[in-house]
Amino acid sequence: MADTQLTVLDGPDKPSLQWALLYPERGQSVTFKLENEIVEAQIAEMVEMGNGLKFGLKGTFRSGGMRDQAFHGTYSVDSRSGLLTLDS
Repeated sequence: MADTQLTVLDGPDKPSLQWALLYPERGQSVTFKLENEIVEAQIAEMVEMGNGLKFGLKGTFRSGGMRDQAFHGTYSVDSRSGLLTLDS
């Protein structure tokens, strides 16, 4: 079975990602605009890749058709785009 990949067309800036990572108990989340829907996500891990503009992310969707589904992927705060893969 192939992994489900989701293209991020627009998303949060770096401070918003950091805020969501640091304060999950406050219900902080970020919004990703995907090809077919807009979803809220909780960020569990954020790892810098290179120049401080691209990150490896892990998290869980908190809204939409993928609610409670975990994901991982890469995201650029420079272009505000990326590729997320649903965890199976």
